[in-house]
Amino acid sequence: MTNNMKKIYLTLAVVTSALFYSCSNDTIGDAQETPSQGAGKAITFGSSFQSITRADKTGGDAATLLGNNFKVYGVKQNKTTNTNYDKVFVNYIVTYSNNSWDYVNPTASQYNKFWDYNSNNYHFVAGSPVSNFNYSLNATTGDIEKATITGLGGRLNPSTSVASNHAAVYIADPVIVAKANYNNVVNFTFRSMLSKVRVGIYETIPGYKITDIKFYDNAQTPNSSKYITLNGTDSYFQGGNAVTGTVTYNWATPGYTFAYTSGITLDKCWKGGEFTGIPAISSAGAIADLYGTDNDKDSKGYFIVIPTPSTTAATPLSIKCDYTLTSLDGSGEEILVENATATIPADYTKWTPNTAYTYLFKITDNNLHPITFDAVVVETIDQGTTTTVSAPSITVYQDGDVVTNGITYKAGTVVVMAIEGNTDVTSTATWKYVELNSTDFSYSKDYEKLGASNTATTWTDGKLTTVTADKTYIIKCTTANGTAYFVLVVGGAETGPSN
Repeated sequence: MTNNMKKIYLTLAVVTSALFYSCSNDTIGDAQETPSQGAGKAITFGSSFQSITRADKTGGDAATLLGNNFKVYGVKQNKTTNTNYDKVFVNYIVTYSNNSWDYVNPTASQYNKFWDYNSNNYHFVAGSPVSNFNYSLNATTGDIEKATITGLGGRLNPSTSVASNHAAVYIADPVIVAKANYNNVVNFTFRSMLSKVRVGIYETIPGYKITDIKFYDNAQTPNSSKYITLNGTDSYFQGGNAVTGTVTYNWATPGYTFAYTSGITLDKCWKGGEFTGIPAISSAGAIADLYGTDNDKDSKGYFIVIPTPSTTAATPLSIKCDYTLTSLDGSGEEILVENATATIPADYTKWTPNTAYTYLFKITDNNLHPITFDAVVVETIDQGTTTTVSAPSITVYQDGDVVTNGITYKAGTVVVMAIEGNTDVTSTATWKYVELNSTDFSYSKDYEKLGASNTATTWTDGKLTTVTADKTYIIKCTTANGTAYFVLVVGGAETGPSN
């Protein structure tokens, strides 16, 4: 498996990340001597646990997560037909003790089983907790066909609350053992039958903060409860507390598919945490700052969800909201942004078992239009003339980055041009610029005095031809007609789709 990362309209620039974690297998059990040709040898089992975290569990750690036991069902190929299968292990309970797995328990009529070298292969399946699995066979072939699973659960919205410590159900990958491997331990790799999802929002608009936000239900009406909401197609999201499902095994792969049969609530949208009024200003704070107390959320902001059924086709998800920006200059000015929308591509919307997903939405000023000024002396009767007195205007373009919906600034080369009237004064103007961080702004000071600790800033001579990501520049142009200033905010480079 690999780690994949892709990156709302004003710009809810969406960062979509689906985190997939690698796993390792561990063989558990005593070494066995090689039997003579045709001799029977006891069948033994081992296990590993493929964790939803980066640290995979093996040995005793895996056993602890599995409750120190799992249920196994096993069949062997019929030696006469070579197509049908005969029962071998019928719901045996395998228990972890003394650093190994063992199933011998005469009290439960469980005894050692021995490899049958007249049979070409065995099929094995397993699950934990043992009481949550009920296996069934194909009526024609006798092979293991399905497992009915109980105890599944996942959050859909606050009404379908599932605590973050919800006990997981673990399914083992089906195992085919050919005759050449009859001497080996049968190793199962278990995966948690749940997923985790978290969603965060942060803004990077200098001089403003988010003071209110309302998310849309079904992308149609604002949600007054302020729960951050993902919108999909009808019945795309599923959740519940006591859900029953069915696993169907495919021995050609081998593998399995899954579906839910009861206890399910269906909806077009999924609701995560609730906005608390704290404006997150970085991706690192997007999860921690955004959410209030929620018993369904773990310490890292994840909510437990049940995986998307195998037959459900992945569809893009959207987040839509109205939010208010409040100025930080003390004026109390507010800007209401409505219908801000972003989309998560379908590649990252089918929640697979044993996987954690993080969706981050970044609100920027890409679609905000700054207010600019010009001045005209209007013709009067006494004067009889019209005089235009305009300070030089400055325009900054970034090479190759002019798009249909505006200009996106990133790190790289820029072109600066000053126009006085109809005259290009680029060559004769005195150019200076100063680099600022957003924390350097002081509300009622002249631009020329902006800088660290609100002290006078040393202006750098020369044309500004390159800029650095996540920086703010004040550009100053002095001509015979006066002085003009221009504020250039440079956004960080983004990976993946940006709306």
